[in-house]
Amino acid sequence: MPAVFQIRSNQESTTSIHEFFYFEKKYLPIVELVLNDWIIYYSPAKRAGEFGNRTIGYFATARIVSLEFSVGKDGYCAAKLVDFCEFPSVPFSVTSPDALTKFYFEQNMQQSDGSLNKHASQQRVRLLSVEEYNRIMESAFNEPMNQKKAEVPTAPHSGFAEDPSEPLLRSRFITSRALRDRTFSKAVGEAYGWRCAMTGIHLRAADGGHEVECAHIKPVKDSGPDAVSNGIPLLRTIHWLFDKGFISVESDYRIVKSSRYYHPKIDNLINESGRIMLPKDVLVRPHPDFLRYHREHVFKP
Repeated sequence: MPAVFQIRSNQESTTSIHEFFYFEKKYLPIVELVLNDWIIYYSPAKRAGEFGNRTIGYFATARIVSLEFSVGKDGYCAAKLVDFCEFPSVPFSVTSPDALTKFYFEQNMQQSDGSLNKHASQQRVRLLSVEEYNRIMESAFNEPMNQKKAEVPTAPHSGFAEDPSEPLLRSRFITSRALRDRTFSKAVGEAYGWRCAMTGIHLRAADGGHEVECAHIKPVKDSGPDAVSNGIPLLRTIHWLFDKGFISVESDYRIVKSSRYYHPKIDNLINESGRIMLPKDVLVRPHPDFLRYHREHVFKP
């Protein structure tokens, strides 16, 4: 059964939300129902005095694979997550054309008089129906979930006329590499204004296509998440150098080059500052953990 995980304003800067979600033990019975199924992350409105740049709304999905009970935080448990996928923020509610009513993606958010159910909205873990999960994902990806049904192989031991289970349909939809790559590239490209982070060059074709490619800092094959903070837009040649370990980025965003690297003509293109360009939004800048992974496991000193 799917669910919503509501983060706090400082949670993204203090924990790796693509790997773990820490929650109060009172929510454990609910989270146990979601084990091996999908969750959707939600960022609420900031309270007075709180800081954070994350847009209000639903912004990512992931799958729970296990629970941890000894996490060094009294009164808390942790849900271990995989297949994290960030997507364009989906608002909590949508106002009708007549501006008199609201549509909530989570149906129990609306009370009988049409007002917001404040108690429900403050719960950090909330179960979702399959239909509610699908509506949020369809809004995020602009693609109906049921269009993916024909692509899903028959589940083991299912009857000749049986359809694949809903969790399997959702899993195939969200783990579609083509869909994830398209969403990831768009989010990373827009965060940087479609400029190469290492050269500042922005090239756009008449058909609207961009020359830059959006690279995963921690590679997908090594379980790198589809998070904007794990992405960096690069000219194609520099993308190749980055993936092959000839060039990397320090924690202070300085560009470092391998001893095997010698390309004076490319050096003429690199930012004069010697550092990568950064987006204004701190939350989507390259995460230090991903940069460190690239230097330690991909970069060739």
